Amino acid sequence: MSNTIKILLADDHAIFRQGLKLLLQSVPNYEVVAEVGDLSEVMVTLQSQPIDLMILDYHMPGGESSAVLAYCKQRYTDLKIIALTGANSGMVLKQLRDAKADAVLQKESSATQLLESLQQVLAGRQSIPDAVQQQIDAIETDLTPRELQILARIYHGKATQEVADELSLSAKTVDKHRENIMRKLQVNNVVQLIHKVQQLHLLS
Repeated sequence: MSNTIKILLADDHAIFRQGLKLLLQSVPNYEVVAEVGDLSEVMVTLQSQPIDLMILDYHMPGGESSAVLAYCKQRYTDLKIIALTGANSGMVLKQLRDAKADAVLQKESSATQLLESLQQVLAGRQSIPDAVQQQIDAIETDLTPRELQILARIYHGKATQEVADELSLSAKTVDKHRENIMRKLQVNNVVQLIHKVQQLHLLS
């Protein structure tokens, strides 16, 4: 990395981006070189100029943030990514960690905590604050990314065929995933499943 850390801000709220930019520009050698408000713009930006670090919001239009994050980490091996989320969901936090985010922070974190995480990440260490790790540890499941996608849709009342159509799967495959989800969460029906999701804060 060069002496100047080139930073990309990816968040769909302009005011929040502006606040981050002011904070980061107060630190020597940090330079915000690009801002995007849509996930579809992330790859275009990374292809068009060198970026050392990206601060990525979880809830953004234009795609699925955890999938974009995982792809970016695979495609740009030197790129550091700090994932931010306003979600109070251990499952969302786990998803971001498993997607290989270098840091996972909640938006309620302090400016000091964010800057400390940046330093840790740029030094080659992963930054998972205790509060985030505790929420991840509270999830006593081992759901796959596909099972998480299906769980979210079941939770929001979608029928098997709807889920199958949205994810380009067969209804039989969705049913099999549903069985695995219920087994892992130790529930017997959809009512119990919804209650377990709420109890464990599995989804935002």
